[in-house]
Amino acid sequence: MIFRKFPISVLLFCLFISMNANAQTKRIYKGQYHKGKSQPGISLKKISRNELISVFGTTGYATYYGDLCDGLDCFTFRPQVGIGALLRTNYLKKRFSIRTDVRFFRLYSSDHYDYRNLNFRSSNWEGILSGQFDFFPYEKMMRRRPRINPYIYVGIGFMTYDPWGQLPNGKWHQLRQLETEHTKYGNVAFLYTAGFGLKFRYTYKWSFMLEGGYRYTTTDYIDDVSKEVYPDASSFDNSISALMSNKSTNFPYNGTDANTPQDYRGNPRNNDGYFIFSAGIVYTFTKNHKPRFRNDRTLLRKS
Repeated sequence: MIFRKFPISVLLFCLFISMNANAQTKRIYKGQYHKGKSQPGISLKKISRNELISVFGTTGYATYYGDLCDGLDCFTFRPQVGIGALLRTNYLKKRFSIRTDVRFFRLYSSDHYDYRNLNFRSSNWEGILSGQFDFFPYEKMMRRRPRINPYIYVGIGFMTYDPWGQLPNGKWHQLRQLETEHTKYGNVAFLYTAGFGLKFRYTYKWSFMLEGGYRYTTTDYIDDVSKEVYPDASSFDNSISALMSNKSTNFPYNGTDANTPQDYRGNPRNNDGYFIFSAGIVYTFTKNHKPRFRNDRTLLRKS
C-alpha cells in the first residue's frame, strides 16, 4: 500500500512545485518581483541605475498681477532664475514625480491708472514643493521615450516680498516700514501654484524644459496696495508716509482717467499673485550614456 501511494504523493508534490514556479514566473514578468524581492514604490537605493533623481536649472521672466495693473498691462517682465530637483516614482504608472524648486525673481509695476500714480518694485525668493504628472510614462529605453513629453504640476510653498515705491524726486523708498495704509504686514506669504510644461528629450542624461505657471498668494501687499480708501494725511506721523500713501495729490487730476475714482486706492477683495515663465536644462543621474551602437538607426540600445 505504501508503494502504491508513493507515486501519487510524488505526482501531487511535483504539480504543486510546477504551479508555484509558474505563478512566480508570471509575477516576475509583470515586474512585481526581481530576484525574489519586491520592488518598493519609491526606492532611494541605486539611484543612478533606476534613474530616480533629476536636477535642473532654469531662467526666464516673472510678471506681477495685482491692484496696480489690468489685463495685458500686467505683463511687465522682470528676470528670474531658479534651481530644483525631481524625484521620480512608480505611482500613476511611472508618470508621477515629486519636485522642489527654489527661485529668485523680481517684480515691478507702474500704475495702470495715471491719476493714482502708484508704483512698486521688489526682489523676491520662493520655495515650492509640488507634484508633477507627465503625460507619457517613464521608459528605461531611450528609443521608447517621446521626443516631447508634456506635463502639469501643482504645489504649495512660500515667497518673500519687500515692495519699494518711487518718490517724486525719482529715488526709491522701502514701503513696508511706512505703513501707508496703517497696516502692518510681514515679508513672507504662503502660496499655491499650478502650471504646464514641456520636456524635450536629448540624451540619457540631458534634456530641456519649457514651462509657465501662476502663483496664488495669501497676501494683498506684494505691491503695498490693498485698501480701497486713502487714509487721511493727518493720520500719519511723518510726511514720507503721507506722501507715499496718496501720491495722486501731487499730480492734478486732468479728467483723462475718469475710470479711476479720486478716492480709489486698491481692491481688498483679491490677493496679489504673479506668473513665472522658464526655460531650463535637466540632468538625470543615470549609468546609461549612449546607444550601444553608434548607428542611430539601430533598434538596440543600452538599457
